[in-house]
Amino acid sequence: MSEQVAKFYQSYNEDSRFERPSRAVEYMTTIHMIDTWLSQLPPVSSILDSGAGSGAYAIHYAKQGHSVKAIDITPKHIEQIQAKSLQLHLNDSLQAEIGNATTLSGIANESFDMVICLGPYYHLTSAADRASCLAESMRVLRPGGILIVAYINKYSIVPMLAVKEQSYLRSSVVEKVLQEGVFYDGAEDSFWTDLYVTSPEQIEQDVLAANAQIVDHAGADGITHTIDGSIDHLEENMYQIWLDYHLQTCRERSILGLSTHGIIVGRKSE
Repeated sequence: MSEQVAKFYQSYNEDSRFERPSRAVEYMTTIHMIDTWLSQLPPVSSILDSGAGSGAYAIHYAKQGHSVKAIDITPKHIEQIQAKSLQLHLNDSLQAEIGNATTLSGIANESFDMVICLGPYYHLTSAADRASCLAESMRVLRPGGILIVAYINKYSIVPMLAVKEQSYLRSSVVEKVLQEGVFYDGAEDSFWTDLYVTSPEQIEQDVLAANAQIVDHAGADGITHTIDGSIDHLEENMYQIWLDYHLQTCRERSILGLSTHGIIVGRKSE
């Protein structure tokens, strides 16, 4: 994973990511997906949070008593997780250290019941790195273990730009979205840091190629991320109706194809 990605997140406030109601939909859907499959694993499971950010998920599951190891390439994120762990007295259930999702060096084969990879995949611009990320995740999973990967759906990008970043709504960007799916930090057509966007069909092929059985697939936020200005201003009861609707429909293939963030779940063979 590139130094540009680490540098970007070193100055980005990841802790604020889920504060807005529209962004919280992604978090709550991801929790829903993790809980669905965690319920089929041992009551106290070992979880690797690969690309943990500032620890939103690692902290959540460590507080539930699971044994969590969090890795991230951004030093600030690891420092934040360690500080939160100390404050919440989670040192017995949560470890955090700098690490790279593409090379899980120092982690033994079949060490974890679950691997959650909720950030790295869509920042890997190299196909070899993406394959390595999935292969390494599968390597450290125990037989029957669960891999949960987040990706960014390429079909959500142009609608999002039309609403939020119209200066990037140009033919060269559309071509990159549809044909390459790769954007590099600082390039003329890049609207973020290093980024890889893909389709639901392609991520399924990638997960199958990593020898995982696909057991679940959902859109983490549907079109919520694109229409966030409207969602953020819903009254509380209306927001709950929207969230309930989203959770009931997030696995629909047509909605999956529009969702900004997708979540795919694979199981390692027994």
